[in-house]
Amino acid sequence: MTATVRPATIAGFEALVLENGSLGAAVIPRLGGRVWELVDLARDRQWIWHRPGVPLAASPRGASYDDVWAGGWEELFPNDAPGSFEGCLLPDHGEWWTSSWTVTEASGGAEACVRLEADARMRGARCFKELRLASDRGELRVAYRIENPDAGAFHFLFKQHLPVAIHPGCRLALPGGRVTAVEPAFGTLLPGPGPFDWPRAGERDLRVVPPPSSAAREFVYLTDLPDAWCGVDDLESGASLRLRYDARHLPFVWLFLAYGGWRDCYTAVLEPCTNLPKDLAEAVRRGQSAWLPGRGVFETSVTVTLDGLSGSEA
Repeated sequence: MTATVRPATIAGFEALVLENGSLGAAVIPRLGGRVWELVDLARDRQWIWHRPGVPLAASPRGASYDDVWAGGWEELFPNDAPGSFEGCLLPDHGEWWTSSWTVTEASGGAEACVRLEADARMRGARCFKELRLASDRGELRVAYRIENPDAGAFHFLFKQHLPVAIHPGCRLALPGGRVTAVEPAFGTLLPGPGPFDWPRAGERDLRVVPPPSSAAREFVYLTDLPDAWCGVDDLESGASLRLRYDARHLPFVWLFLAYGGWRDCYTAVLEPCTNLPKDLAEAVRRGQSAWLPGRGVFETSVTVTLDGLSGSEA
């Protein structure tokens, strides 16, 4: 068996599809290098959420992310919340999602590989992303490298932003951890700001994905996870998604749970992150922000595994 990379067109944009007999992943370099589809071929389960009514389109730097967010697995760098920080006016949700990435390699064989690169205008950093799919298992590994060519250091945030296509037959899966509200006034599911021990928050089991409701939404931070993974189980299709991450560089997990109560969206977004909280200045004050020294390099990776449920999970 081999793993292949083939060209495709998605909504008028050039894409690359990595595929073996277990997993298929479609990447759109022009749109931030986002992964638009992540398919469990054995169970016919497409895991990535696409926002109804919002077309897949290129957005100018500085666009309002929430207004144009169409879905797809993206990454945030060098920030989340927009604003002035360390002499820069940082755009909403950073700049990777509005950047066009250059393909430097697309090859198949025993392992499929797609390499992308882009320049980060805000910090002058060189950014690299490499997707690898082995021929013999349902795992997609994504490695990242950010190089600071200047002598000056800077603080930053780097975060995964993987919106999962969910339904009420799904369950959130985490190994444990402590849960706190990002913005208590925003959420409607937690009985208070926390902290709570996953998965219980008062009488609520946070693993349970409720039906769509105009009153259901939550945004939480998780800390002190005993293992470095998060995911979703689909009890109806018998499929599971696990996002494993580098806990040394991504010590926190954020969960954005839009169950219909935020802009009519229905998705659970998995967000392993370097920082806590989302405000960069406050993260720096707490000593919980990523930092890149002059001439320094930041490297990390994540692996998504698509598999079936075990007997204990089903």
